[in-house]
Amino acid sequence: MRLWLALIVMLMAAPLRADPACEAIAALGRVAAGSRAGDLAGLDRALRRIDTERAMWDLRGHPLARHRADLDAALRLAEEAVALARRDGEAAARARLAAPAARAVQGRLVLLLARHACAPERAAGPQAVPEAEERPGPAAGDGIAGMRMADLAGLGLGTLVLAGLGTLLGRVLARRNRRRRRQARRHAVNLPARLRAGRSETETRLVDISRLGAKLRLDPEFEPGPLGAVIITLGDRRIGARARWRNRHYVGVQFLRPLPEDAVAPILTLPEPEGAAPQPG
Repeated sequence: MRLWLALIVMLMAAPLRADPACEAIAALGRVAAGSRAGDLAGLDRALRRIDTERAMWDLRGHPLARHRADLDAALRLAEEAVALARRDGEAAARARLAAPAARAVQGRLVLLLARHACAPERAAGPQAVPEAEERPGPAAGDGIAGMRMADLAGLGLGTLVLAGLGTLLGRVLARRNRRRRRQARRHAVNLPARLRAGRSETETRLVDISRLGAKLRLDPEFEPGPLGAVIITLGDRRIGARARWRNRHYVGVQFLRPLPEDAVAPILTLPEPEGAAPQPG
């Protein structure tokens, strides 16, 4: 049961994953920050974590994808600086990044990222621009309200999977409930028994029984104190149980372990001890 619940939670949480376009923009932002600061170690890490072709694929349909040439120029500059640092030292690499042409490339990348950043980054950035100027309407071929066809297909598939899992879970729960109802089927009886609670023990009558528990008639004068764990003796069988409720005449118990499938029938046919007259029901 827990496995099905875990699968449903995972599927419901899947749409909460960050937008791939936002992840690509964040990765480009790390490259821009390292390049402008001359942080060659950070720039190297940022480049190791970005795949240009994968980033452009994640940006498909996004307005930033129309500036592929500017993105490629900034990434190429960063790669050249890292390679130069390895070959000629960090001073030469920083000089390369500080050159006017390099600064122009970096500035263009920063401007593009600020203009097309995702909402949280845009709100925090000092170069935020009005929403109407940041992103044009959906490009031709985009889905409803700017959603890409791949997003719509994924949403539809997720909905179908959730619906299928919901149906399957409903069947599993229904089957489990039917099984519990079968196990809890009560059989009316009138058999002598003994009930032991702590150090107190008394004669009693079993009035009904199922695989899960039983109901016994008590002498109103029997006062064992608060009922908890009890032991019921039926013929030569001793059954551990826990009292769940009690009134003046009856007590209901739940067995510590459900009785085996073939254990109830022999109890129903227990003979009345010789000389013992059944008490009135």
